[in-house]
Amino acid sequence: MWKSVGGGMLAAALCCASAASAENFTYEITWGDVSMVGGIGPDGTWGRGGTVSGTYVTTLADGSTINGAVQCVGMDQPPSAGVFAVTMACDAVRDGATDATAIAYGCNYLGEPGPDTALGCVGGIRSQTGTVGAVRTGSVTMHWHSQNASSGTGQWYE
Repeated sequence: MWKSVGGGMLAAALCCASAASAENFTYEITWGDVSMVGGIGPDGTWGRGGTVSGTYVTTLADGSTINGAVQCVGMDQPPSAGVFAVTMACDAVRDGATDATAIAYGCNYLGEPGPDTALGCVGGIRSQTGTVGAVRTGSVTMHWHSQNASSGTGQWYE
């Protein structure tokens, strides 16, 4: 379940927005420890929530990089609840900035569910500069491949 919080993974990418045009990026996230809460179901394997924070490096299409911090909250879903086994909401803030980029992920285990099973995630991102600034939206993917590392891709749309 360490992955149920991870998402932020894209966070890296989210925080890097600048001009309002389509832009591809990749990102790497280094995660801290997940803090878990709850757990219901017959064996306590769903209905668990958790939080996790980390740092990211986003690489833009032109090769420039952006660094920042990401914080996520996630929750396991009941087996018959829908398409995703885990959902996450994250905020990513690039170094030197105050505005956060929001990321929402839906994730599934890449194999038998378990604490060491990798997650594959898809999601959306939204960034706004200030309370009345320009809004950017986009999409992301993430592969949470170990307890403390994930990587992904994304695209900002015009």
